[in-house]
Amino acid sequence: MSGQRACWVCGSARLRLRKPANYRGALDSHAFAITDSNYGVTAAIYECGDCGFLQCADLDDVTHFYEQLEDEGYEAGRAPRRLQLRGVLERVVRHRPRGRLLDIGAASGILVGEAQQMGYRAEGVEPSRWLQQKAVERGLPVHQGTFPNPSCEGRFDVVTLIDVLEHVTSPVPLLRHVRDALAPEGILAVVTPDVRSLAARALGWHWWHFRVAHVGYFDRSTLELAARQSGFVPVTFHRTGWFFPGDYIWARAWKLLGLAGPRAPAFLERVTIALNLRDSLLALFRPAGPVE
Repeated sequence: MSGQRACWVCGSARLRLRKPANYRGALDSHAFAITDSNYGVTAAIYECGDCGFLQCADLDDVTHFYEQLEDEGYEAGRAPRRLQLRGVLERVVRHRPRGRLLDIGAASGILVGEAQQMGYRAEGVEPSRWLQQKAVERGLPVHQGTFPNPSCEGRFDVVTLIDVLEHVTSPVPLLRHVRDALAPEGILAVVTPDVRSLAARALGWHWWHFRVAHVGYFDRSTLELAARQSGFVPVTFHRTGWFFPGDYIWARAWKLLGLAGPRAPAFLERVTIALNLRDSLLALFRPAGPVE
């Protein structure tokens, strides 16, 4: 390994290869789809010898893949995703019940729409031009690009990073930008897969969150470390669940078994399934003092 590589969380140069890359061909935006089901296919994963953070240290900024991303499957699952994101906001509202909210990595604006219904002055920012346009078509204020963004000026009372940190190659700088944008009594909500969860340990490299789009793998310890280094203190941790269309669960279950499987029964298209395998962290943070 090159001596120039350093842990994205603690800065240590003590990185060791844990899993070689196993994707085929050149990477493109399709590999970064939100609904990608190529479980276990990743770039090379390295483990930090000091903090234990798992990261795809060979990759540089992957933003350009998301700018080109289109994902019809994500839009098809809009209704059940709305239930999951509303559950996140119901945790947030207990600590910051009103004010200005920014959703980073807003996709097609599902959380923004739910936050507006709950009384927040909500907006979002999303790198995918296609997803951002879907939000605009629904009248939702989602800006195209990454954060920080000139369209997202001023301070926010709530910032949400829902399944975003695992997709970025510079999580601590992103969190520091969020810290600068939060009001002094603001709340940051983060959802990210937990690589030390029982499900992750049981499935090993076949865990559904091991895929090309995920370039950083947190657990509670490394998430809290990244947050503290960025000027945050923890408020509370939870295990958040998901809601999926029945036919989605059917297809993914066969995929996990390594089988093609028959077509899902028609009635499953109308069924929404709540699922909490306790392998996804929901963490709320508050700003601490100034970052030194």
